[in-house]
Amino acid sequence: MPPPDKVAIFGLDGVPFFLLERFFAEGYLPRLGELADRGTFVKMESTLPAISSVAWTSFMTGTNPGEHGIYGFTDLKNGEIALRLPSFDDIQGLPLWHQAAGKKSVVVNLPFTYPARPLDGVLVAGFVAPVIERSVYPLHLLPWLRSMKYRTDVDSVAAREDRRVLIRDMFETLHVHAEVMSVLISTEPWDLFIGVITGTDRLHHFLFDAHDNPSHPFFRDFIDYYRAIDLEIGRIMDRIGPNCRVMVLSDHGFTRLHYDIQLNHILKALGVLSFSRMNPETLADISPRSLAFALDPTRIYLHSQERFRSGTLGPAACAELRARLKHDLERMRLSDVGIRGVSGVSGDEPLFDRILVREEAFRGSAAEFAPDLVVVPRRGYDVKASVKASAATSRDIFTGMHTHDDAFLIVDDPHIGRRLPQPGIADVAGLALEALGTQRASGGVGLRAS
Repeated sequence: MPPPDKVAIFGLDGVPFFLLERFFAEGYLPRLGELADRGTFVKMESTLPAISSVAWTSFMTGTNPGEHGIYGFTDLKNGEIALRLPSFDDIQGLPLWHQAAGKKSVVVNLPFTYPARPLDGVLVAGFVAPVIERSVYPLHLLPWLRSMKYRTDVDSVAAREDRRVLIRDMFETLHVHAEVMSVLISTEPWDLFIGVITGTDRLHHFLFDAHDNPSHPFFRDFIDYYRAIDLEIGRIMDRIGPNCRVMVLSDHGFTRLHYDIQLNHILKALGVLSFSRMNPETLADISPRSLAFALDPTRIYLHSQERFRSGTLGPAACAELRARLKHDLERMRLSDVGIRGVSGVSGDEPLFDRILVREEAFRGSAAEFAPDLVVVPRRGYDVKASVKASAATSRDIFTGMHTHDDAFLIVDDPHIGRRLPQPGIADVAGLALEALGTQRASGGVGLRAS
C-alpha cells in the first residue's frame, strides 16, 4: 500500500474501550469493527482530570496539562479565589493543525476550540461555544451552517426533564454534524480532517445504566445511537477515499456512577476549609482563614502566599499541609462517608483511587498553575467540588461518570499497537504528524501574546 497522504481523525467523546470491544463482538458496529480488525485497537490513557477540556487539549497539542495549561472548564483568576472560564485562547502551545506546517485542515466540533481562530482551512468549534458567530472560521460558512440548523450540542437542560427529548436531540444533532463533516471534506481541500461526536458523552451521563440492560426503557435507543454513529462514520470514510490514515479515539472512558463525593465538604470536615456565611453559594464565600479548597473536577488548591494575594501559607506550611492532606485522603474509606455494601463493595474499601501531588500529575512550563493535589476518583464514585454541599455524598440524575484509564484508540495500521502498547491521548498528535510526513512546528507559545 502507498503511504498515506491524508489523515482523518474521528472523535467519540467519552466512549470506553470495554464498551466498544463488546459492541464489536456483538456486531453492532460493522464499519468501526472492520477498521479495528485490520488495524490497531487498544486501550488508551486519558488525562487527569479526565474531562473533555483537558483531554481534547492534550489530543490537539500533543502535550500534557502541565504544558498546555488547561486544567478544567473553569480555572482561577490570577491571584484570586475566584473563577474564570478558560478558552481556546488560553491554550499554551500549538494545535495539531498549526503544527502540521503547509497542510490544510478541516476541524469540526472539536471541544475547546472556541472562539474559532484563523487557520489554513476550516474550523467549526465544539462545546463550549455559546455564540455561533465566534464559532466558525472562515465566516462565509456561517449562513450555510445556519441553513443546516447547526448547533454545537444537545440541550442538556431539557434532557434532565425528559430523556425522550435527549434521545431525539442526540439523533438530530448527530445527523446534522455528520452532514456538515461530509460536505466539508467533499468541498474543501484538506490534508487533515478532525471530526468529533459528543452525543456519546451525553448519552452516557444520562443513560449509562441502559447499555447492558435489555429491559431498560432506553436500551434499544442506546444501541441504535451507536449503530447510527457507525453508519455515519462509514459514509464519511467512503467519501475520504484511499491513501488516508484513519484514526478513531475517545477523550476518556466511562463507568457506572453510584455516588458523587463532595470534596469541599470533606475538606471542611478535615478542618482546612471554612466559609464566611452559613450557606455558601460561590468561591467568594470561602473564608480568608481557609487553608485549602477544591475546584471541579478533583482539584485541590492550597491557600498559599505564592499563588494568592490573600494567601496565608508560606512554602514550609504548604509542604506540610500538602503531605497531611494526601495522607488523610488516602486513608479515607467508603464507610467514612456513610457508604456500605454498594454494588458488592465493602465499606472498608478506599474512598479514592489515588491522591497525586502536582509533580506526580503534571510536567511542563505551565505546571505552576496546576492544582496542588489531584484526587483520582474510584470507579463509581465521582469527585465533585460544590461549595453548597451539605453532606459528603450526593446523588444526581446521572448514571455514568468519566474514567481516565479506559479511553480507546483505533488506527488503520496494525503495527501501531507494537510501537505504542500503552498509548496516552497526547501521543495521537505525533501519529498524525508522522502520517502526514511533517515535523512538528517549533513552538510552545500560545495562540495569543499575553
